[in-house]
Order: sequence, then C-alpha cells, then structure tokens
Amino acid sequence: MTDIDQKLETLYDLLIDNSELLEADLKNLITNPDKIKDTNKFASLLSELHNSAFINPLLSTISISSKDDVWLPDFLYAVINLLEESSENEAFDVPENLIENLQVWILENKGELSWKAVILLKLCQSYPTEEIFLKKLEERDDFFLTYVECVSGLLKYDKDKYFPLLVQIANDETRNGHLREFCTENILKYS
Repeated sequence: MTDIDQKLETLYDLLIDNSELLEADLKNLITNPDKIKDTNKFASLLSELHNSAFINPLLSTISISSKDDVWLPDFLYAVINLLEESSENEAFDVPENLIENLQVWILENKGELSWKAVILLKLCQSYPTEEIFLKKLEERDDFFLTYVECVSGLLKYDKDKYFPLLVQIANDETRNGHLREFCTENILKYS
C-alpha cells in the first residue's frame, strides 16, 4: 500500500466509517481545551471540517473562559469561521455569560482578543451589541480592524440609523486612515 493509499484509508476511516465517534471526540476536546497540545492546529482543523455541530460547544467553552486562557484566541477563531459559514437558518445557543465576557474583552482589552470578541459579538447580534460597539468606537488606541468590525456590526444592525456615524468617522482626521477608508467605501456603497 502506498503512502497516499494509507492516508486515504485513514481519512475514510475517520470521516466516513467513524464520523460520529470523531465528532464526539472533538466535542469532548472542545470542552476540555487544556488537554489539547496545539490549540492553533485544533482550531484550524475544526474550521476546515465545516461542521456547525461544533458551534455550541465552542460558545459554551468560550463563555466560561478567562482572557488569560491560552487557547481562547484559537477557539474564537474557530467559532467565528464556523458561524460565518453556517446558514442563517441554523440556530445556536448564546450561553449565559458569553455576552458579558465579550463585552469585557472588547472594552477592557486591546488587540487580537478585542478584535475577535467584536466579530463574535457581531455574529451573535444580542441586545447590548449596539451599546458595546458605540462605546468601543469612543476609543482611538486599538487595532483598526476592531473598529472596522464595530462599524460593520452597527451597519448590519441598522445601516440607516448609523449612516451619519459612518460619515462622521470618515471625516474625522484623528481616526486611523484605514478605518476612515473603510467608512468612505461604505458611504459610497450605501449612498
């Protein structure tokens, strides 16, 4: 048996003959992230499997996590990818503490954690989303993509209501140039 034949046999065994067992094992790892040696590879694998069955366990684990958990950015990456690929008709549960955690990570942190938390909050579209995005936009010292996602989330919520804010940010020379450019492109798009 050649090397590629062995790989195909292994893949068939995992993905076809034992798919339910594989899914259960992966869900178990999601709920026990400290058992995972390389969470970056694990998150990439979950994303590449395109299985929305992993969304709820990921959200649940994220909702009870701490910003200091080394696996958190990887799990945020995986769940964001899975949510973005899922059908709008697919239901998922928003765990009790998730929105509160996202709010803290957005408003009290900078960089990758804040940026990914904004994206996840945008995808959840829960009650306090608007207020959190608006509060974050009052800042000026975070990664510009965090602000882009805030603006994008507000436009997704109600583009007519937030169009004046888009114009205001585009004209604000104290803002990051990339953010202003994003707002200008959206002004042209929605005009």
